[in-house]
Amino acid sequence: MKKLILLVMAAVLLMTGVNAMAATDTSSLGSSASVAASCSIASVTALDFGTYDPTSGTADDDGTGDLSFSCTKGTAWDVYITGARTMTDGTDTLNFEIYDSAGRTAAFQSVSGTNTGTAADNTSITQNIYGRIPASQNVQVGSYTGSVTVTVEY
Repeated sequence: MKKLILLVMAAVLLMTGVNAMAATDTSSLGSSASVAASCSIASVTALDFGTYDPTSGTADDDGTGDLSFSCTKGTAWDVYITGARTMTDGTDTLNFEIYDSAGRTAAFQSVSGTNTGTAADNTSITQNIYGRIPASQNVQVGSYTGSVTVTVEY
């Protein structure tokens, strides 16, 4: 019986302690963030023309590359490529053109406002890049390199 009385008293003490802290007060904790329009280039794969044969009077040499970038969802973007479309071996110059379609009918523009879109989400966007070295250029044997600038404007 003594044990029962002790247990009841302990329970009463516990309940009294809980009741002593039963009052509460609340307030809301706000949160905020801003998301800015942003685009970033993940990679640019160089145009690979392989081996060019300047003695073939009718065979253009085609190459392909690509650009991968991502933008914040809903961000309007524009891609263009600037710079001389030439490669050199240090002595001779090999001219080429860059196109935005596999048919190579329209040159990839070098000014903003022509190759545009809006990011549907934050995932990667791939833009294919097509190149062509016109046939019959008078160049010597060698390794030719060049560089242009790819811009994603947003």
